[in-house]
Amino acid sequence: MALSRTDNTGTVATGNAAGVRWAAFTRGVSAPAIAWAIPLLIAAVYVIVFLIKLSHNLTALGWESDYSSTFLQAETLAKVGSGGETVMASAGQWVPLWFGLLTARLPLHRELWTITPTLLFIASALTVGWSVSKVADRRAAVLAVLIGVIASPLALAFFMAEAHNTVYPCTALLGAYLVWLARGEQRRRLVTVAVPPLLGVVIGTCMASDLLVVATATVPLGVTALLVFIRRDRLDRHAKRVWLSALTTIAVAVPIAKLTTYVMSSLHFLTLPAPIKFASLSELPQRGQLLFKGLKALFNGYLGPERPGTLHTELGIASDVVMSVALIALLGVGAFTTVRFVASGLRKRNGQAATEFARSLHVIYWVVSAVSVCGAYWIAGEGSTTTHESYYGTAIFSVAAVIPLLLATRAAARWLIAGCMSLFFTASLVGLSNNYIGLAAGLEHSSAAITKIAQAFHVKYGYGTWLDASALTWETHERVIVRPVVVCEYGGGVGLCPGFQDLVTSWYIPQQRHTFLLIEDNGVGLGSLPEGLGKPLAAYRVDSMSMYIYPYDIASRLGRPA
Repeated sequence: MALSRTDNTGTVATGNAAGVRWAAFTRGVSAPAIAWAIPLLIAAVYVIVFLIKLSHNLTALGWESDYSSTFLQAETLAKVGSGGETVMASAGQWVPLWFGLLTARLPLHRELWTITPTLLFIASALTVGWSVSKVADRRAAVLAVLIGVIASPLALAFFMAEAHNTVYPCTALLGAYLVWLARGEQRRRLVTVAVPPLLGVVIGTCMASDLLVVATATVPLGVTALLVFIRRDRLDRHAKRVWLSALTTIAVAVPIAKLTTYVMSSLHFLTLPAPIKFASLSELPQRGQLLFKGLKALFNGYLGPERPGTLHTELGIASDVVMSVALIALLGVGAFTTVRFVASGLRKRNGQAATEFARSLHVIYWVVSAVSVCGAYWIAGEGSTTTHESYYGTAIFSVAAVIPLLLATRAAARWLIAGCMSLFFTASLVGLSNNYIGLAAGLEHSSAAITKIAQAFHVKYGYGTWLDASALTWETHERVIVRPVVVCEYGGGVGLCPGFQDLVTSWYIPQQRHTFLLIEDNGVGLGSLPEGLGKPLAAYRVDSMSMYIYPYDIASRLGRPA
């Protein structure tokens, strides 16, 4: 359909309807809107790729014994019992264990266990988004959720796995709790009184499950409550409800945590000593470098020459810049908000409105959380040789909770945030599409040959290194059952003992059967064939592993370490 119009000079112009509509559309679209469309488009592509690769990535994580061993523990305890003691890792993970025991007999419990950590991770991001929506606008809330969900593949490797699953949702929950308290003007008294102690029970069990909750959630909650308490208006009904409720939650959580630990230990559930190693002054620089390296990995800075690919080096450098800008902004906003919050409370009249009050609590909590958990790793982390990104992974949620609040400031900040998010989302998409979340591809490749050899000799049960045993058992759906063992020193036997963590005593009850032993080159705790096992029926080489078949149950010769 042709159209005609007369311009200001009286000239008649003709065109088509589509052209007119496009011109009207482009006039209505602003440059900031286009800038924000870019990261949202990248985020949409990321979500699609994430869903396509979800099944593959969950399977890849299952090939990591550090994660699959917890599934096997729950399955064993529910079906045959412990047979004595159950040895956990340094984190008891009682809440995930209880969940496993409650659901172990469901028909699709394997699938449920596998997907639950991912659901908890997404729920944590959504909880942060809810908090942001209450102290800012919807656009900031959407951005907060996206920053939390669109994570580096190296972060997904523990966000989606059975690792610190109580830490992330509990940290997000307490952040939302503060906002809920600060905005609770019209709320029933029963709810106001009942929620703090009930939440204290939840947080207490989480603290007993994983000590990291103290650094990521409990300490920030306590610091925020104390800052409210030192204000001049601390006896105001609004402020009093916040600090009194928060401190009540902590007061309940601490004894609940101790009680949970006592009850579980009395039931013969043992945990390893917490890997806390206070650094000397000379070690602090090295630990600081490890912390910085780990933070880079969380923000896709692992991309570079060691990860060859198109624009990988450039994206790695850009990710380092994004991380630096984000962390500097996080600390800057936190310091400014804290000083302003305390100063406003020291005046005779508090000038902060209810929304600004809630916003200040939200910022202080999340910034203290990041500083607390990173500081704990720096000063008292697990040695000075590994980065352990999962220990301070909640720093991502701190960034997600605070940075989107800057959208309400100057236009330059909005443009900078849009550009940084585009780079961050692109780097996450590149890592995800290149399967950088894969952890134990070599073991997955070897499993078919190991299973075939075991079936040829009609042997199903065996023993191997801690890194291989539970993963092989879980991912082969128990076509072969491998239990972790380590070389040890004790009064008699051949120098083999049950593994050092994530095990159940009933796994090592000897029976009349043939078994096999897997030796992994440079394997943790078992790098060579120990003496005294006798001559094997057969020996095979499978990739980096050696497999030995024995005419008896090796468990009959295991000792207990001194």
